[in-house]
Amino acid sequence: MLDRIKACLPSLAPAEQRVGQLVLADPRAFAKLPVTELADRAHVSKPTVVRFCRSVGYDGLSDFNSSWPAA
Repeated sequence: MLDRIKACLPSLAPAEQRVGQLVLADPRAFAKLPVTELADRAHVSKPTVVRFCRSVGYDGLSDFNSSWPAA
């Protein structure tokens, strides 16, 4: 998953890149936080977080989060 994000990052819009950088910086925290907190931390809107998930191949945030291995 992280390799997919790294590969997609250059082709994403700047706001989506900020979300991607947040994921890469702390992947486990990203998977546990609500969309509002993620958006605040990346300085983007909530729809941008969802668009990022879709841009890297998931149906949305819940699909993205469910793809993480169990801790």
